[in-house]
Amino acid sequence: MTLMYHIIVNKKSRSGRGEKLWPVIEGELERRRTEFRVYPTKYHGSARETAARLTAKGVWNPDDVLLAIGGDGTANEAVDGITSLSDVKFGYIPTGSGNDFARGAGIPSDPLQALEAVLKGEEKEINIGTALLGSQKRRFLVSTGIGFDAGICHEALASKIKNTLNRLHLGKLTYVMIALRQLFYLEPFTLDAALENGEHRSFENVLFAVAMNFPYEGGGFCFCPEADGTDDLLDVMVVSNLAKWKVSYLLPMALFGRHTGFPEVHMERCSSLSFQTDRAEPVHLDGESGGHRTEERIGLETERLRLLGDWVKEGMER
Repeated sequence: MTLMYHIIVNKKSRSGRGEKLWPVIEGELERRRTEFRVYPTKYHGSARETAARLTAKGVWNPDDVLLAIGGDGTANEAVDGITSLSDVKFGYIPTGSGNDFARGAGIPSDPLQALEAVLKGEEKEINIGTALLGSQKRRFLVSTGIGFDAGICHEALASKIKNTLNRLHLGKLTYVMIALRQLFYLEPFTLDAALENGEHRSFENVLFAVAMNFPYEGGGFCFCPEADGTDDLLDVMVVSNLAKWKVSYLLPMALFGRHTGFPEVHMERCSSLSFQTDRAEPVHLDGESGGHRTEERIGLETERLRLLGDWVKEGMER
């Protein structure tokens, strides 16, 4: 049976960059006489629905490849929709503005290089995070957060500034600009983190808390430098009792992962935990909205995802 690439394409990623890059990728696939089918996203949640339909039991051929082309949100939706993770070979070509999953997983930023890595067919099994939000279970590739970082993501999703900056190739400034604006309205909260071993950590005056499967979020902030998507663990960071003026020092340091020495930054490592807050706070999963919650239960899927890439050259080896 001929190997088939099922390609979910978000042509609107990075304010239309995906639409410009798709013909280049398509041309290369045709030049190589690769068998493929294309499923353009049509609306928010479309990639999730398409992935669920394609990978349904009795329908999916485990020898085929599910390939997502778009930003972190597209990758998140596609993986969230997969019926059985271990049955799917997953490839990703980043065309978004943040591309934190690609950065953390060692996927080339150049689309044709990323395609080459996928076509080479080497696999690496990676962990997939889960978040229980009320009765709804959601997956994440990179991270889930509550508080300040999630508030930034919520605003960025609807921001006209993001589209403008993307067209000027300055999309990464979106998060910085929104972060500065959010600081004026930010009200710290109380958070209780319950770890898998039964231990509890209580924090006052919390700005935000994140559980990370890979090191980067928010368009390149290396909040958890040691996060490794293959170690069956989540790296957790809680920022509390940090004066607002000091955020302007912490964020630039976080771009290089040098913020962990701040006394207001608390790091943990575990395979599951829960966050509980004293009031409803915004939640994100890979930058996608998880609504406003007072509780979030976080863990890892028991199955791993088979991620395609040129691991000899680009992989997640440390």
